[in-house]
Amino acid sequence: MDMKANKIENINNLQECIDYILDNRAGWSQFTSWYMEKHGANRKYANQVWNKAWEIIMEDFEDNVRQSIHETLLELEVLKEHAQAENDRRIWLEIIKYQNKIKGGEIERQEVKVTGNVDIKLNWGDVTEPKTI
Repeated sequence: MDMKANKIENINNLQECIDYILDNRAGWSQFTSWYMEKHGANRKYANQVWNKAWEIIMEDFEDNVRQSIHETLLELEVLKEHAQAENDRRIWLEIIKYQNKIKGGEIERQEVKVTGNVDIKLNWGDVTEPKTI
């Protein structure tokens, strides 16, 4: 943040900025106005601080989401083992569906009706040109 400040001061300053954003649910304009007033910085520098603070906030949020997903998958695994031990196939299959949904692997049937004269282009990745059917 301030080139003259040492690393610890910069970290403390950034933490203060993160706390301000989260505590006040501050948007960009509120934060930059606050930062400019408090630290005597220009808007360009306040914007740089805003971007750095949000980068850290998003990293923390992503870590929390990953941790929550991991804990949920572990709980589902325990439930699946209980269902298998009790030979409860219905519960076991439901748990597998939830596990796949969390992992992004859920595939559900979708009915699509196409009427009229329609060109549909499919791109299969390795094919260099899309095919029209």
